[in-house]
Amino acid sequence: MEKVNTEETGLMVLQAKAVDIRNVPSKVTNEEVEKLPLENQPFLYASGNWGPGYVMIKGLVGRKETIKFLTQQLALKILEITSPMTSPVDFVAGNVSGGVIPAWLLSEELETLLGRTVPFVYIREARKKGGQKELVTGIANNPEIPAGANGLVVEELVNFAQTTCNGADALRDAGYSVTHAATILFYDNPEAIKALKAHGIEMIYLFTLPDLLTVAEKHQTHPQEAIDGYREFLKDPLGWQAKRGLEPRKEGGTQ
Repeated sequence: MEKVNTEETGLMVLQAKAVDIRNVPSKVTNEEVEKLPLENQPFLYASGNWGPGYVMIKGLVGRKETIKFLTQQLALKILEITSPMTSPVDFVAGNVSGGVIPAWLLSEELETLLGRTVPFVYIREARKKGGQKELVTGIANNPEIPAGANGLVVEELVNFAQTTCNGADALRDAGYSVTHAATILFYDNPEAIKALKAHGIEMIYLFTLPDLLTVAEKHQTHPQEAIDGYREFLKDPLGWQAKRGLEPRKEGGTQ
């Protein structure tokens, strides 16, 4: 398969109606959120932070040709960036829930491209640390994934990168290596960039949220005011919510 440009992949997501941007009031407290009309309620992300928009990449699993195409394109990007000598993809680890299907599809595509087995596992409870449950399913007593093997943590989108970092920690704690993570959509959130750097993780992505908003603007898929509001959030995500009187919630929300 040949690589396509960012506009083509971004437009595919936009035409699938996967992008929702809301007009959030300039002042609103946590307690007032649910009293607002739905079109004015901020989204609560898995990290517990608030924002004006959400891209439902995981909803594209119902569109098989679309999700396959996006993961095939991401697989090509992964092979451009990773090196068989310095940072090989020995296995793929999908974060529950949204990262599981893209990760499985990636493992299949990478097997074809690399001509070797690329095992798949999934990581549970990556949204928070702690607990006694098995965190990584499919890895125990697996002769195809030896100790020290390098895993690629996969999610369908990455906003604040909390689950990505927690997933990498889970694999490292179990005796494996993680140098890279991969996602279809990276918000390019400055808080995520800091977190990934602190964890020593390089993010591989198909396109960023700023890329997607540029395509939305060009093709006029959303009101300009909504696009501008989402861009304001991306400049300073924590400042955006603090300015409005919103406070992060420990339990988190959308994943």
